[in-house]
Amino acid sequence: MTIRIDQQHATIFLGDYESSGINLLDPGELDFEYMQHMTCALDAFVPPPQPVRALHLGACACALPWAWETHRPGSSQVAVEINAELATACRSLFDLPRSPRLRIRVDDAHRVLSSVRPGSYDVVVRDVFNGPHTPRRLRSVEFYERARTALTPDGLLFANCGHGKGFDARADIAGALATFRHVAVVAEAKTLSGGRRGNLVLLAANDGHPEIPQSWAQCQRLLRRLPLPVRFLPRPDVERWLGTVPPIHDE
Repeated sequence: MTIRIDQQHATIFLGDYESSGINLLDPGELDFEYMQHMTCALDAFVPPPQPVRALHLGACACALPWAWETHRPGSSQVAVEINAELATACRSLFDLPRSPRLRIRVDDAHRVLSSVRPGSYDVVVRDVFNGPHTPRRLRSVEFYERARTALTPDGLLFANCGHGKGFDARADIAGALATFRHVAVVAEAKTLSGGRRGNLVLLAANDGHPEIPQSWAQCQRLLRRLPLPVRFLPRPDVERWLGTVPPIHDE
């Protein structure tokens, strides 16, 4: 683990991978594009400054929950990080919100999700990597079923998926399609085609939200305001992109 800090930014490296970045002068401004995409989706479904109850599986530097707290005061968030050294360092180095606004739990993401009571969270974020890979049991149909159960009836699931250049997120996404009726994918075009390794964001919504089509449309409008263009795939396009790739199941 390496943390590089200059006057304005902190960047966290885990091995050779740049895993998170924080704007220390304005933690509400997100450096990583995939976090911006997730925030566009959240803002479309739950307009700020409405607070949320969020579970972040994979915390790293807590850049995303810190940004959401900045724009949604009163939120209650839990960030699960298996790396105790990283969690301690980020708590000591950065002025992160304190519990109960942001609680950092050093634990295994799969174990924590399995113990969550039904309907506990408005949002679940999966951002877990072991090196370049998300562990299999966090990409399976069973994972998505547990996440759906942990959400409120109108809750949202966001997942950061590595894709391109030897990494294929399609089986991961297939698990979400088998579990959620309302699914979309956001990615830069070259990443989506597999020509470049990058972050693909899965967005899924439980059935209870009253205005899902309008929220998807608003999400697309917010995405178009970002500096870098991305593609938004609604469920029919996601299904065509997946083809016949089967979902993953727990072994």
